[in-house]
Amino acid sequence: MPRIAHPPAFTSTFIVKKKVRFQASAAGSADVVQIASIGDLWCVATTATSASQLAEFIRIKKIEMWGPMASDLVPVTVTCDWTGAATAGLFGKSNRVSDTSVGSTEPAHILSRPPQGSQIAEWLNAANSNTAFQLTFPSGTVVDFTYELVVRDSGSTQAVGTAVVGATVGANYLRALDNRSPGTGVLIPVAYSTI
Repeated sequence: MPRIAHPPAFTSTFIVKKKVRFQASAAGSADVVQIASIGDLWCVATTATSASQLAEFIRIKKIEMWGPMASDLVPVTVTCDWTGAATAGLFGKSNRVSDTSVGSTEPAHILSRPPQGSQIAEWLNAANSNTAFQLTFPSGTVVDFTYELVVRDSGSTQAVGTAVVGATVGANYLRALDNRSPGTGVLIPVAYSTI
């Protein structure tokens, strides 16, 4: 085996793959999740009322949802809609995946990935304000969101899109998955500090 006369090249960039779990505190109908919402997920508090994204680029891997059956057994539906974009060819074709519960033993369940060959399946700038997807779900739905992120190392910061409250400076937090949509985000992180 040939010897290398100098230290070999290496990648210094931190790339993290993470599954984050959310639970819906209320029902959502075509609840918008922007790319920047995903960029905002993992953040660090810079003051008690502001925070910065830790991701510089993100790549969506998959979304899995479980919609709990209603007590009156009226069917419930969960939907993930990869919406494409208003600008022709920007993110690729739209694709809607949906499932409905029937009876009292099986929740509505989907596992969905971004459409193959679409830009939404590639690495995206974490500050991009375009819509990534829309979710429809009943209250209590559990959402597992798996993504990869490149940890910011550009020497610059990117503020999260909505104000925070009561943060501890320097602490890491997770935000609601739908935190940039109109109103208050309802997809709340499970088992992690949130602001």
